Amino acid sequence: MKASLRIGAALLFVLIVLFLSGCQPVTLPTHLPPTPEGMVLISAGEALVGTDDPDTDEERRPQHRVSLPAFFIDRDEVTNAAFARFRPAHAFDPGQEKLPVTGVTYTDAEAYAHWAGKRLPTEDEWEKAARGTDGRRFPWGATWDKNKVTARAPKPTLKLACGKYSRVRPVGSVPAGASPYGCRDMAGNAWEWVQGHPNGNPEQRIIKGGAVGYGERGCRTYERGIEGAKAT
Repeated sequence: MKASLRIGAALLFVLIVLFLSGCQPVTLPTHLPPTPEGMVLISAGEALVGTDDPDTDEERRPQHRVSLPAFFIDRDEVTNAAFARFRPAHAFDPGQEKLPVTGVTYTDAEAYAHWAGKRLPTEDEWEKAARGTDGRRFPWGATWDKNKVTARAPKPTLKLACGKYSRVRPVGSVPAGASPYGCRDMAGNAWEWVQGHPNGNPEQRIIKGGAVGYGERGCRTYERGIEGAKAT
């Protein structure tokens, strides 16, 4: 299924980020606490999001600058083992502990994030974490490199609720494809939910990063997938 979790941490424990009405995070304090285990710091400042590439959807054009406060984000996708600590009924076979959790709805993802003292990243935050500040097309740079994308495993690795099989890999399997900040699996492996509704449609949600079996275009940092709000 086209779903995964990467948890943005501008909501990292109440001691780190305060909230305004509407659950919007305020800017992090000047003196940041130590980076939490398993997370990376994305520094405050400008970043390029979107694209001028003519072969992408119009809604992702033009490329433009955004200014974001500092935030933390998980280095890796959330695993089956981590999700099971939140939801003990989450079942998976032995040996699948380090595979990214899939088959979860946006609501499931949001609930996990809240339970962990975090939140899902916005699309702009996700893009900055994936591409740095120079507007690169892929996490590793401007040029497609199939050896740096988290491609499908040679054999099925995970049976999905629908009865089909997935070929996701354990998180962090392709470190050469990491982003400038060290975030992994942001091109391939499993789609990742982010905050927001495409074109303001409350029945839809945004996913980022492509998945196993997707080609070059699906793995571009600025591309997005659109799913129903209740999809898994």
